Amino acid sequence: MRVLSMVAVLLAGMPAAVPADTGVHAAAAAPDDYWVAGGDQTGRRLLAFDPAVTDWNSSAAVKWSWEPSVAPGGFSADEVSAFGLIAGFKLRTRPSGAQSVVVAAGGSRGIAAIVSYPAGVRQWARILPGNLHAAELLPDGNIAVAASTGGWVRVYASSQGPHAATYAEFKLTDAHAALWDPAIRRLWVIGQDPASGQHILTALAVEGTPARPSLREDRQRRAVLPTGGGHDVYGHATDTGKLWLTTGSAAYLYDKATKTFDGDLPGGAGRSAVKSIGAQPSGQIVQTRPDAVKTPPGACTDSTWCTDTVDFFAPAMTRRRTGAAFYKARVWSPHYGVADQSLRGTVWDRTRSTSGAWAPDAARIDANGAVSDVAVAALPDGSLRVLTLVPGSGVWERGRSSSGEWDERAVKIDDNGSISRIAAAALPDGSLHVQTLVPGAGVWDRMRSAGGQWASSVRIDDNGSVSEVSAAGLPDGTLQVQTVVPGAGVWNRSRGAGGAWASSVKIDANGSVSAVSGAALPDGTLQVQTVVPGSGVWNRSRSAAGAWAGAAVKADGNASVLASSAAALEDGTLHLFTLPDIS
Repeated sequence: MRVLSMVAVLLAGMPAAVPADTGVHAAAAAPDDYWVAGGDQTGRRLLAFDPAVTDWNSSAAVKWSWEPSVAPGGFSADEVSAFGLIAGFKLRTRPSGAQSVVVAAGGSRGIAAIVSYPAGVRQWARILPGNLHAAELLPDGNIAVAASTGGWVRVYASSQGPHAATYAEFKLTDAHAALWDPAIRRLWVIGQDPASGQHILTALAVEGTPARPSLREDRQRRAVLPTGGGHDVYGHATDTGKLWLTTGSAAYLYDKATKTFDGDLPGGAGRSAVKSIGAQPSGQIVQTRPDAVKTPPGACTDSTWCTDTVDFFAPAMTRRRTGAAFYKARVWSPHYGVADQSLRGTVWDRTRSTSGAWAPDAARIDANGAVSDVAVAALPDGSLRVLTLVPGSGVWERGRSSSGEWDERAVKIDDNGSISRIAAAALPDGSLHVQTLVPGAGVWDRMRSAGGQWASSVRIDDNGSVSEVSAAGLPDGTLQVQTVVPGAGVWNRSRGAGGAWASSVKIDANGSVSAVSGAALPDGTLQVQTVVPGSGVWNRSRSAAGAWAGAAVKADGNASVLASSAAALEDGTLHLFTLPDIS
């Protein structure tokens, strides 16, 4: 989330007084730029500052702070003690719209963690050796970690639960960085080839499943560094073809297509010993460099790598926090690089007539480009109800009459901005049921009567680990809701025609299922489709009498399918729609 600071607007172009002993350049930050966060190793905490405030010792400058705790943070005392040398941290937006911070603390006994943002509550953590230097949150919810003395890059299956320990490993001597690149779906890492000793930048393909990841080097993207001691890699805010990169001797702008390193950075930013680098959307470069290598030396003497100052270039300015021991500072952007809103867009409808002919053009029914999920249900009266999810805003509903007229405006039916997934199903009595998934809180059902009145939401599943939801209404008036629990399989919960909910029943024990869909056939059977990354799409049937088939049948062998949807026709045919990964 880009934070617009009123302070930044007011200070634009207004030089402020600077204390004589700081050497601070009081240039104004651009109003659309992000906060800047620093990892204070002395205070064992993260601090996010407004760069438009010149005095970072003031309360006005500190916009967010976090330090690990047993309460309310949810860490164990042993985990808290491992947060000594905070080395890497990033803010990331998950596909659901929720945000998390990944943290890596180094030393012989460090820790990697994922915490909710801005609350800062533990979502996953693991104490690790190897001097952790960097961490990255992958789109599937897993965490990548780089360890310098450990000589590895690992991807932990953190998506599978708060204590998940399964990991994939890639050997890389002196590993220092990890950056996900959504443009090429690769993980950039920096270090030394264990066999040749070459200092390299390379990209890893993250394969396998979220529950059982694997790593493979994409050798065509490997580049030998122009100078040794690769240290930091970070995304470019406006150019998907570029990366910021530092070594022990210089800082560079790397061109992914030409594999060239440009060290001629503005304002002298191509200097040596830079521990972290990044840039604001305005183009201003943000760096940290140890006070011990400066002339004259800076004030931080806690270590040979710390500084109490963050340096900015083009325009030049510095910001100092007295007593701090920063190793790295990060532009507090939730994006991997260029502002990416993956799986966001507007909603369109295309009609297929009873004769089978598709309309030549689709009609846009919702112009909101922030929609992340959509569900639709056809009511017995011939109308359609379309539900859209806008992260941070809630769930909206728009109707299409039986004559084909769309409602002019959508109506908000749920203002919970934390909802990550939605599903919908219509019942023969004309009612509509909408299911919403709230990470950490479970699954909720909201009913719209045949007369159009919405009821309050009712929680039907309190399992906070549910990751996906789907639903189908059967001809007998029952509602069937399917949920995916990473590592635990697929579950089905029934609502009787009288409105009573039954307990969940596990219908598939495969813990690698990543997505689910369902459809009801006219004969009263229920068909549930499950997506298994690396395997394909499987279908499992439930008879009209309620008996589940003993085994699923593979319906689609495409191992790259990411998601599925299904619909049944009155003639008894079932249509399965799949979304494959074509990157």
